[in-house]
Order: sequence, then structure tokens, then C-alpha cells
Amino acid sequence: MSNDGEIQEAFELAVTLVKQCNEIVLEGYRTASKRVDVKGKHWDLVTEYDQRVEDVLIAGLRARFPHHKFCAEESAAASGEKLALGSEPTWIIDPIDGTVNFVRGIQFTCISVALAVDGQLVIGIISNPSNNELYTAIKGQGAFLNGAPIKARTTELLKDALVGHEFSIGSYQPIRAALFERGKRFIEECLGLRAFGSAALSLAYIASGQIDAYSIQFLKPWDIAAGALLITEAGGTVTSITGGSYDIMKPDIIAACSDALAARLLKIIGEVDLDLAQQKQT
Repeated sequence: MSNDGEIQEAFELAVTLVKQCNEIVLEGYRTASKRVDVKGKHWDLVTEYDQRVEDVLIAGLRARFPHHKFCAEESAAASGEKLALGSEPTWIIDPIDGTVNFVRGIQFTCISVALAVDGQLVIGIISNPSNNELYTAIKGQGAFLNGAPIKARTTELLKDALVGHEFSIGSYQPIRAALFERGKRFIEECLGLRAFGSAALSLAYIASGQIDAYSIQFLKPWDIAAGALLITEAGGTVTSITGGSYDIMKPDIIAACSDALAARLLKIIGEVDLDLAQQKQT
């Protein structure tokens, strides 16, 4: 995008559209019987509300920015396109993150919207309409919850950290052994583990200081894009799960409120993965 003014305009439009979509999500919570489809595996659910939210967001953004591209969950699932992030401004959208929670009436779901320009995240928005939580960030301007500045905690030691750990990802067999062994190692040392059922909101909770760290693999760009920007703008850190820079399009990440805490998780994850690899060889 050509200037900060255009990014601000895009941000304001996206926030307006997200607020409109909050009402669609709340309508879904009030609806006793939702139409639920399975996209692939039995845990990969989608409802008509996911599609409605995505349609509103894309239509509204495309009307103002016809040259922008979109990387959105339901559109990607329908098209089967290989996901790629180029130099063009690209909106990365998860219409409802935490769909299983949504289907069951658990009020821990969110709308997640991010904008990347030249491959770099510049806008992040996460909204949990049930709790009236609107997390927002523009690159270089800090992170906010309902307009008030937020900061990640300064926790450096794992013994003082509340850690998000999504055991349900173990439904995917290739990560199962590592996931549960990592959880065992974390709980031996940390303050506690929490599994919320929404990667995006878990990341937002690091940005706002409610939890301290989170590691995740085998997700999609829309699960982590907005939350990653929120964390870095709130003073936290996001790295690849093997260390170094993470790839938005292959979001295997460690997110933490401090570099020291991220380094401790990285060490544990590396040790677990090495042990499992050695076991396979024997």
C-alpha cells in the first residue's frame, strides 16, 4: 500500500466490517440448530455463519480495495488453491476461529482479520463478540483492547508462566506424540496449562497479558496472522517452532511474552522432538 493513510483507511473499514459481523456470530449463538458441515476430518467443522461472516468481510473490503487479494479460510477450502503470499496487499481472514466451540455454544470464538503488505503484517484485528473484546493493532502503533493500550507480561521463567497448549490438535496423528510429551514437560515446570479451542484468541491473550506463552503447529495462516501482530505490537515475541523467523504461510510457531520465555519453550520442544526422533530409530 502506498502510504500510512491508506493503511489507516483499510484498518478503519476492517474494524467497521468486523463489528457488523459480530452480530452475525451472536445471531448464531442464539440459534438452537445450526447447519454444520464437515470439511475434511471429523473435527474440521463449518457452519453457514462462517460463510456469512467471510462473505461480508470480503465483499466490503473488495468494494473499497478491488486490487487487494484474499487468503480466507472458507474460500480456500472451497477452491483448493495452494496458499501463497506475494507482494500484493493480502487480507488473511478466519471468519470464526473456534468453530467447534461455536457449534457447542461455548462463548470462546473470534473473528480474525489481518492485512499483509509485501509479505509483512501491518493490520491485526481479533474480535470475540460474546465477551465484547476487540483486539486491534497497526504495525508500529501498539496493540489495543477496546481502544485501550495493552502490553504482554514480562514473565521470563516458565515456573511463573501460564501456558496455552492446545491438546485437541492431537487429533492430527503426526503431531500427537510430540504434543502430549511437550505438554508433560511444560506442566512439570510451568504455573499451569490452558486449552481454549481458538488459536487466534490464545494469541490475543498473550498480547493482553492473560497468558504468557503458546506453541502450535499444523495450522493455517488465518489462525495466527492477526494474533502474531498483536503480540509483537504488545511487546511479545513470535518465532518459528524451530527458532528464528516464522513463516506466516506455514505457521508453526512459539509465541511468548518475552524472549527468555520463548527460548525456554524452544529448548523443551527441541529436546522432546530429538528424543522422539531417536526413539523411532531404535
